[in-house]
Amino acid sequence: MYLSYLLPSLRTLLKVLGTTLALSVLGGGTALYLFQTRLIYPANLPAGSREHVPRPQDFGMDGEEVELSSADGTKVKAFVILARDKPEERPTVLLLHANAGNVGHRLPIAKVFWSKMRCNVVMLSYRGYGHSEGSPTEKGIKLDAQTCLDYLKSRRELEKTDVWLYGQSIGGAVAVWLASQNAERVRGLIIENTFLSLPKLIPHLLPFLRPFLPLLLTEIWPSENYITHLPRSFPVLFLAGAKDELVVPGQMRGLWDLCRSERKEWREYEEGTHNDTCAQPHYFADIASFISSHSSSPSARSTSSTPTPASPPSISTTQPAPTEAEQEKQDSSSSLSSPVSSSASVESFELVDVEKEEQEGVSALSMGPKEEVEEVVDEAKGTKGRL
Repeated sequence: MYLSYLLPSLRTLLKVLGTTLALSVLGGGTALYLFQTRLIYPANLPAGSREHVPRPQDFGMDGEEVELSSADGTKVKAFVILARDKPEERPTVLLLHANAGNVGHRLPIAKVFWSKMRCNVVMLSYRGYGHSEGSPTEKGIKLDAQTCLDYLKSRRELEKTDVWLYGQSIGGAVAVWLASQNAERVRGLIIENTFLSLPKLIPHLLPFLRPFLPLLLTEIWPSENYITHLPRSFPVLFLAGAKDELVVPGQMRGLWDLCRSERKEWREYEEGTHNDTCAQPHYFADIASFISSHSSSPSARSTSSTPTPASPPSISTTQPAPTEAEQEKQDSSSSLSSPVSSSASVESFELVDVEKEEQEGVSALSMGPKEEVEEVVDEAKGTKGRL
């Protein structure tokens, strides 16, 4: 009994610990609340990304830049790159980029869709990125994405094409939301290294902020909720880097588990990190096979012989190169109506020079650059006395 008078009560201990923790993370908490859009949407990284935006012509593609007026009046830019032959009969990929850099940095990826798969490609530059007006927020980017899809569906060459939503990292979150709102208007969804939600991702990057996220974080991107709204017949392709150091593989697996689609497929790349999964062998071949097998064209659907995995395994599911007999069978079954050229099977996309693409900038440039996080936290601490 005597000791109970000497020792503080549990309530007192909790108060002391809570106060100490609150003071210790005040700098980081202030950074998250006041600078969270800069942390989440580093549109200025790398330096000059708002001013210098590569164009399709820089990569040998005939494309145009269009200006769209979002629902709140914000003017945003988009690239429209039409397939060289009969674009109205080709698939259309709406590319939703990751959170760093600008839309022009993803043109090498667009070129694979355009030149190897003969797809139309539409690339949205979110508000606050590149030459688009405004500042990026979850609400605003959703408006921009819907505006871009509406424009695409109103354009004569594209209105009747199969539209595939392709998003990397936070672009995957945009794509999941857009698909959940427009499942009857798009053909399917392709996401790479995407997270369940920002409140479940940020503790991995800044673990000391975990207790404060419910109060401080206003950008949520709850893909874990939106993905449950997709119809059971809606095709979804999950592309996961097994060595992703930012969006840990468990986040993608969580999305897979929540997705109720009976036409979902999982592809995991053993050496893929967050920024280079798209440069891994078979990456584009897997996408081409998926688009081909789920095309609205019966002849295109017949080109795929890869079974849908029942669940994401713990090792890479990338398919081995086909035997000579299998290759001949794939070649003979492809057609002009398929995303795969009549002169090559889906595996022919492995002819893509991955090393050259890496040199040209094929990467996600994605979620949570640690240098940017540290810079913003330091800035918040330095200005704490003036806030």
